[in-house]
Amino acid sequence: MKLKTEAKRIFEKIRHKIKLNKSYKTALLIFLAFLMLAIFKGIANSSSTKISDNSLKRPAPGSDARQETVDVYDKSGKLITSLDLTLDPRKLNASEVEENFFKAYEEIEENMLATNESLDKVKYNLKLQTSAVSGLVNIDWYSDDFNIINYNGKVSNDDFLENESRPVVLRAVLSYDEYKTSLEYRITVIAKDKSELSLDNLIAKRIDKNLEESVNEDKFSLPDNIEGKELIYRIRREETSPFYYIFLGIMLAVLIIYKDYAKLKEEKENRIKQMKYDYSELVSKLCLLLGSGMTIRMAWTKIAADYNRNFKEGRATSHAIYEEMYETSCNMQAGIPEATCYEDFARRVNIKEYTKFISLLVSNLKKGSKDLVSLLENETREAFELRKQMALQKGEEASTKLLIPMIMMLVIVMIIIMFPAVTSFGI
Repeated sequence: MKLKTEAKRIFEKIRHKIKLNKSYKTALLIFLAFLMLAIFKGIANSSSTKISDNSLKRPAPGSDARQETVDVYDKSGKLITSLDLTLDPRKLNASEVEENFFKAYEEIEENMLATNESLDKVKYNLKLQTSAVSGLVNIDWYSDDFNIINYNGKVSNDDFLENESRPVVLRAVLSYDEYKTSLEYRITVIAKDKSELSLDNLIAKRIDKNLEESVNEDKFSLPDNIEGKELIYRIRREETSPFYYIFLGIMLAVLIIYKDYAKLKEEKENRIKQMKYDYSELVSKLCLLLGSGMTIRMAWTKIAADYNRNFKEGRATSHAIYEEMYETSCNMQAGIPEATCYEDFARRVNIKEYTKFISLLVSNLKKGSKDLVSLLENETREAFELRKQMALQKGEEASTKLLIPMIMMLVIVMIIIMFPAVTSFGI
């Protein structure tokens, strides 16, 4: 039993190997087949066919030019050079050109009428071909009245009156290389039947006829009906689409909203700039009052009260930071804790310099500090440096705004100087 099991295992192993070998063989055969194909292709590409009689046949007349690479050898088989030749189509001789022109005439006359009866009764578009004899002969068309028949063969006779006809001369210029010839076709374009005209063409024709017949009258009559259909007329006025007003309203609304937004943004930026500019003054005042023995709250209240009194009396302009201080002072008088009022002040102002300033005051209230005045003096020096930088920035902005007027003045001065010189030379 054990030997049987072992033999079975060996047999399965051999069968698996044979199966793998078949897969390997198949893959190898495919690779070799493509390798041989590549080799044969390479040989074909590199090999050359011997030219019999040392002559090459040109392409047939009317076909495209052909590119050939010709290798030149000596008698011993040594390659001398390789030439890239362009074989142009064979050119026709005079008799062959005449024969092909005749074929082109026949082809034109066979196809030209399209759905028309004859050249004396042309009502529909003509078929004016631009080449003939399989593209060998080129054809150019010329019309003595392009408003009736254009070079594409389009016939414009929708506005013809009943029984109206107009003569048109079409000239076909046939060309091959330097050979040219021409032929004229005298055509009579007639009006289409009423049944073939659209309703709008019938109306236009009737109105045109009435206009011509009433040249000497004050009024002309419009047809009441055409082909049994009653007609109603309305004069079209130049009207503006309602969507134009909708669009205009949307644009105006957007502009107003944007203007208000831009104004609020500008006011906010100016408010921040003003508060930064007033920072040094505020810190120096508070530092001076604290140095005289006042508490933070007393100094704060005095600064706010002095500003409010001066503003009411008209001796001071509006300053956002002092307005915020006055609001904080009122909150403290209403019973709100002092530290909370200062923190609310910093939150409303939301400028880093004031946030640092308030943190010093709140820290002094909560922990106490003997160095508050010295800290505020250092802060005052930094604040004045900031104020100097802002003043320089304002000066740069002012000079930038003056740049355009200065350029305009320069241009005017140059014109004043150069005008007499230019006129003196008679330019």
